[in-house]
This record gives sequence, C-alpha cells and structure tokens, in this order.
Amino acid sequence: MGDRASPSGRHIHLYFSPWLHESRAWRAGRAALDAGLAAEVDYVGHAVAGLDLIEPRGPGETVRRVGPSPAVPGTGRLTRALALPAWWRATVRDMGQRTPATLVIAHSLASLPLGVLLKIRSGARLLYDAHELESEREGWSWPVRKAARIVETALIRFCDHTIVVNDSIADWYRVAYRGLSVSTVRNVPTSLAYRGESTLRQDIGVGEDAVVVAYAGAFTRGRGLETAVEAFSRVGGDKHLVMVGYGPMSADLAALAAGQPNIHLRPSVAHDQVVSYLRGADVGLCQPNGTSLSYHFGLPNKLFEYAAAGLAVIVGEGPEFRAFANESGLGWSIRNDVDSLVSTIAQLTRASIKERIAQSTYRPPTWADEKVRLLDALRRAVGGIGSADEDSSASVQEVRALQ
Repeated sequence: MGDRASPSGRHIHLYFSPWLHESRAWRAGRAALDAGLAAEVDYVGHAVAGLDLIEPRGPGETVRRVGPSPAVPGTGRLTRALALPAWWRATVRDMGQRTPATLVIAHSLASLPLGVLLKIRSGARLLYDAHELESEREGWSWPVRKAARIVETALIRFCDHTIVVNDSIADWYRVAYRGLSVSTVRNVPTSLAYRGESTLRQDIGVGEDAVVVAYAGAFTRGRGLETAVEAFSRVGGDKHLVMVGYGPMSADLAALAAGQPNIHLRPSVAHDQVVSYLRGADVGLCQPNGTSLSYHFGLPNKLFEYAAAGLAVIVGEGPEFRAFANESGLGWSIRNDVDSLVSTIAQLTRASIKERIAQSTYRPPTWADEKVRLLDALRRAVGGIGSADEDSSASVQEVRALQ
C-alpha cells in the first residue's frame, strides 16, 4: 500500500446501514476531501433491494453497498445476527479488489471488528467514531451488553484514535479504557441559516396564541414519547404537542393521540429543512426515559437544532442535558416522568417563553465549529498530530460511580 500518512490517500467509512441518512459520516468525508486529507472517500454499507450497489455522491465520494441484505424485522435472532459477519466477509472481498485505504473509520461497534481486520490486512490507520456509548445501547439485554463490552475492550486498542459525540461519553471511555486517545466531535446543525417561513402552525391548525412544544426525531422506544403524549392529554387547552419524525412507533403514537386535539403527528422533513420547520414551535422537547447508560449520557443533535431554530427547551436529567439547560439558559432540565412534564408545561405562556429566549446569549455551535475538531481527530489518526487529550467535564466522578 501507499504511504499511510499521506494527505492524499483513500478513506473508507464503515457502517452497517444502507447509507441513506448518515449525515455525520458524509460531513466527515467531505471535510477530509476539502482539507486535502483524502483524495477519495468510500462509504461502505450493506445492500438493500432497490438501491444502487455503487452510488456516486460527489467529487471523490462513493457509496458502496455490498453483501446480502440483512433479515427483515421479525426474522429469527440468529438469522439477523449472521447478516453481520456475512457483510464483513463481503466487504473484505470488495476491498481486496480496490486501492488500499490509508484510513478506515468504523462508525459503530458492529463495524469495529471489520475495521480492525482491514487495518491488520492493509496497514491502514483506524479511527473509531462511536455514535453513542456503543457497548451500553438502549434495548440491549445484560448478556448482550456484556458481550459488547468484551468485544470493545479487545478491539479498541487497535484504534489509532477514537471520537465520541459529547464530553460525558468521552469521560466514560477514558475511565473504561485507560490511556485511550479520544476526543469529542458533536452532532450539530450544518448551519444556523433558515429559509422562508415555517408552516408548522398551519399544518397542525393552531393560532398565534397557542403554546407549541415540538419533538423532532425518530419514533422509537426510550425517547419519552409515551410520557409526552400522556402529559399533553392531561394538560389540554392551548398547550399543543407536535411530534415530527418517523419510526416503528408511528402507529402506536397515532393510537395514543387519537381523540386528543392538542396532540399532532407530522411526517419527517428533509434534514436541511428541520431548523426552518421547527421555527414555528415555541419549545423543543427531549426527555428520554430509556434506562441505558448511552441514553443517560446522551446529547442528541436535536438540542442544537432546537436552539438554532430559536426555541426554548425542556430536557431530561442526564448530565449533558443539565449542562445544556444551565449553560444555554434556554430552558428546563426535569425528571423523566409525566408529573414533572405536566408541571412544567402548565406554567408555560408564549410571553414567558419569549422572555427566557430573549435573556439567553447562547450561540448554538454549527458544523463550522465542529469541523475543526474533526480535522484534528483525522490528523491524529493518520499521523499522531493534534492537541492533547483532556478530562473534559465534571462528570468524571459520575461516570466512575455508574461503571
């Protein structure tokens, strides 16, 4: 292979997905190309019926879908599990026919064994981009979490650098894996700009006097959506909840909201239109009630989208949520239960919300801010060049207590 520290090499992003909505990885690939750290970038995922196996994305960028499609939901657990090593094998075969990579980026724990294998075979450098606290995902049983931790412990030392999405998770990795080279690159909006007027209020049929609380994101378990529906069914009146998104809970949420005139479901909007659309609301809601450490230490990108849209926020009680509410001055960090949400909603008026927003001097970060951190991480991965790691927040003691 070529010089692995070369600024004009080939980067391979690995993610066990069909590569339809992977904005974090696409931004990283484009940033590497624009900075001259890569000459070409491949995004490698699994095949799906109806999608091209090879899909050009832009100058120097290509999505490659290889291997068999994973089993559909409802298929046996063993059948679903076997799809992952089948994808690993297919990717190794495909990569063997192409120019060796200088840098491999594994975007999940599921992709990390493949990343390690490609590093060993080709001599490429390896960057681990943990999109959440990977071995402590929501919905995993204790045996699955235990197995995931064993795998991560065995493989993470092969990584030349690790990036995570917030400082609390960075602290968790530093405590769990002493001496690990790790830094934070947050998920933030690409821009604070917005286009035109929001149609959100017209879409749900409310006037200017109503208080509108918005949730934007996936409709999945553990995100507090049932709690939100129950709370707004108890508040009623001029307090409205609008949930903008998609996911497996769509039908369940529609059934729960049936007959509640102040609870609305709207389909997802294009990624680059989310901030614009949310400007029609008053408050953004993010109160996950999942029990995993990944959710406890989470900092979803929707918080930055809410702030960019000019909204106040109601958030949960995790350390990153508390810090965001306190440092931004934009809202309230509350317990993850219905009574706390009802109490908070009941006191809201449009005047009080506008006053809180007006008093805040918070400037939401954008990708222009985070790109500097990302490029630093890429340079560290390929050549060990970059700033020193630091304990990043006051949550280290909490991390140690919870591990």
